[in-house]
Order: sequence, then C-alpha cells, then structure tokens
Amino acid sequence: MNDSINDSTIYKNKSFIKNKNIYRLYKNEINKRNYKMLLYVSVSLLLLGFLFLLVNWIFHVFNDGTKYIYIFWISFSCLCLACCILLNQWFVNHATAILYIFLSGIMMSMIISGTYFYRENASAIMIGCIASMPILIFDELWRFYLFDFFICILFIIFSFITKSFSISIIDCVNTLTFCFISCMIGMYTIRLKLYDVKSKYQMMEQLQTDQLTGLMSRNAIIKEIESYYKSENRTSGALFIIDIDHFKKINDTFGHLQGDHILIEFAQIIRENFRESDYMARLGGDEFLVFAKDIDNIETIKEIAERLNQKVRKEITLMENHIYLSVSTGIVLSKRFTNFEELYVLADKMLYEVKEKNKNGYKIYNNN
Repeated sequence: MNDSINDSTIYKNKSFIKNKNIYRLYKNEINKRNYKMLLYVSVSLLLLGFLFLLVNWIFHVFNDGTKYIYIFWISFSCLCLACCILLNQWFVNHATAILYIFLSGIMMSMIISGTYFYRENASAIMIGCIASMPILIFDELWRFYLFDFFICILFIIFSFITKSFSISIIDCVNTLTFCFISCMIGMYTIRLKLYDVKSKYQMMEQLQTDQLTGLMSRNAIIKEIESYYKSENRTSGALFIIDIDHFKKINDTFGHLQGDHILIEFAQIIRENFRESDYMARLGGDEFLVFAKDIDNIETIKEIAERLNQKVRKEITLMENHIYLSVSTGIVLSKRFTNFEELYVLADKMLYEVKEKNKNGYKIYNNN
C-alpha cells in the first residue's frame, strides 16, 4: 500500500567504555570538574589572603616578606576569577591545563615562602601543600606524578640554596616522603574520580539506549527531535513509526527468545536502511521510531519505506518454519511542526490506517 496524503527531532548510541584512551573519552567531564576546582581554590585563596593580611595587620605574627605572598594570592585569584567570567567557555574547555598553571603559581609562592622567608626551620606548610595535591587535580596519573615530582624537586633545590645543609636534608627527606604518599593517594583518588565519571556515563547510556537492540530510547529520541525542530538550521524531516506485523502472535507461537532475536535483527536492518545521522529508537515491544533529518522529497521517503519492506521480507525469517515477516509504517513529512507529539499523533494515525488495510505497507502524511 503506497498512499500519500498532501496537505498545504548527542543522544546518539555511543559506547563510552570501548574507547582505548579513557581520559580523552571523558575529557569534557574532567575539564568541567577541574574548572569547578579552579573556582573553589581561587575563592579559597582570595579569602585566605585577605584573612592572613588582616591577622598580620592586627597581630604582626608573620614574616614581613610573607605579606607579599598573600598579596600575590589575592591578585592571582582575582585575575583567575575575572578570566573565568570573561572567558568562561574557553576556560571550561582548557580547565585542566589552566588548573596546572594556577597551582604552579601558587606552589611557587609557597616554595619562596618556605625557603627565602623562613630559612631557619624546615618547612611544614610545604609538606601540607604536597599532601593536598591529589584532592586538587583530576588528570592522567602520569601527568599528576610528573607535576607532583617537579614541585618537590623545585622545593628541594630552593631549600639547599637558601637553608643550611642540615635543615635542607630534613626538608628533602620530608618532601620526598610526602611526595611518595601524595602519589599513592593520587593513584587512589584519581581512579576513584574516574570510576565515578564512568559510572555516570554508563548510567546515562543505559537511560538513553534500548538495552536489547542498542537503538535510542524513547526519551532520548524525543529530546533529539524537539531539539532539531527548535534549531535555526532545521529543514524538513520525516518521522517513521514502524511496527512489525503479527509480532504478538509470533511471540506466543515461538517464544520470547525468538521474538527478541527478531527485534535485534530488525534493529540492524533499520540501521542499514537509514543514515547514521538519523535518529533511530525502539519505543517498546515491536514499535520502532526513526526520524530522518533534512529530507523534503516525498519520492525519497517512498524509496526508504519500500526498501525497508523489501529487506524485512527478504532477510528476516523464522528459521525452519519459513515464515516471512512484514512491517507497517506510518510516516509524517513536515517542516512546520515544533514538537514530538504533533508528529507522533499524525504518524500513528497513518500507521493505524495501514494496519486497518491488511498491513504490510506504508502511508505518508505530507505537511510541507
């Protein structure tokens, strides 16, 4: 049945776990988390800088040179926060690298404070800074180790330059000990953070993907269709509601395992019949939904529908029983609609009319 009536919608199914470089795979999420950490550290150092300057002004408890360290904290934090506001998206996209740069500046100020301004004693605050590093950074382990080790070596060099040999040895032993502890803690915390990100994306994938067929879920395709129609660059699109004929009878006769096998095989035919850029979903049971973007030619729609019917009849059989399947399809071709419900109601109406007339066919509603 090939009737036509004329009348004047990333989330793609992706395997998040198969990518070999897992840090590249989750790069955006890692950058977002490091961006938040950058904000937290900047605000914290800004407040601490003002607090320490106030305390020093009242009680005069710090070394005279230390106040310049706190002024640097305040200035550096204000600059970072201003850039976060003015260059927000750029900072988010490069947050990991910027966090390294920011922490390098802060750690350098701590190295100067713990060596040039306090030469008589071993630096305890530097040990605390090294120990806190795993909490601050979320990145590949080798880069974290390299950064941690570089800071420690730099501090040891400054210590030997500015302090006596005996105090420098104490600094060296303490620093290397806490560098090792920091690396061990970092190995655990970074892997824990990574596991949390993986779990989040796995859950998202499960929510956005039909577990049996690997196609999109109902909620995912609705979101994509509505997003497409709200975009400025949208053109005409076609919505297909596809139903396997007599599927309930097949399930009852041959069992649900055979029914699941048919659904999986049919989902593969849908993938082969439509473009990779089209949205393909299983709504439930034997009902499938496809939204083909950027299509305004009704002849193209007919070719797609006829090719789908031919592939199903040719490729899906019930093994030894030689029972060939067929599908019924309701189609809406339109540019004017702005939400999923309008499209779905009309496509479902077309599907109903096909099923009323012996099934095994398609019907198109053209509203362009």
